[in-house]
Amino acid sequence: MSNDIPTGRPAHDLPGDDDRPAAESPETPERAERPERPAYGEYAPAGSQPPQAASAPTAETTGSAAESIGGVGAFVGGSYPQVVATFTKYEDAQKAVDTLSDEGFPVENVSIVGHDIRTVENVSGRLTNGRAAVRGLVSGLWFGLAIGILFSIFVGGVNPFGVLLTAVGFGALWGALFGFLGHAATRGQRDFSSVKTMEAGRYEVLVRAEVAARAAQVLSQGVYKN
Repeated sequence: MSNDIPTGRPAHDLPGDDDRPAAESPETPERAERPERPAYGEYAPAGSQPPQAASAPTAETTGSAAESIGGVGAFVGGSYPQVVATFTKYEDAQKAVDTLSDEGFPVENVSIVGHDIRTVENVSGRLTNGRAAVRGLVSGLWFGLAIGILFSIFVGGVNPFGVLLTAVGFGALWGALFGFLGHAATRGQRDFSSVKTMEAGRYEVLVRAEVAARAAQVLSQGVYKN
């Protein structure tokens, strides 16, 4: 068997260990991605720690964090708000924010968020055609009084007292008529009057992460001011 090297190819060009493709270097591990900040309306639960950037500005260094980014509230600029207090009544949440304001805290970094929103309709009494007419009469009376005052001021050559009486009389008459006919048209489907409001099951006071610790300290110092 011949050991001659094939014509046209030198011996040093033969494939050998030196000509083998170099082993691929292990891939450089990807850089850890920074955790994304929550979208508007999301926030960290109480007690959790938000991701902190090395050069994150604070309210103390910038004077006002909200002013530096052109807005107000705990969610401004994609912030990571923290819950510093929770209440079942809006009045209590309002007192908490008022306390922060009185202590010099930058309240432009605060938001009040209501959860479990519901409508509450408080029935005030029975409504008949007569009562509907009376309610319309009162509304028409005030409307007529406003129209009479405007005529008395801007229309010259008229008796102001007479214009007022005429406007009030016509307003009361038409108001009572519309009130009566409007309720009669329902044919008894709504024979009661009510006041409808919107309430929440609980209210949370949220503060921007940069100043959340300061807000919690202020609220923990004592009872909220009345």
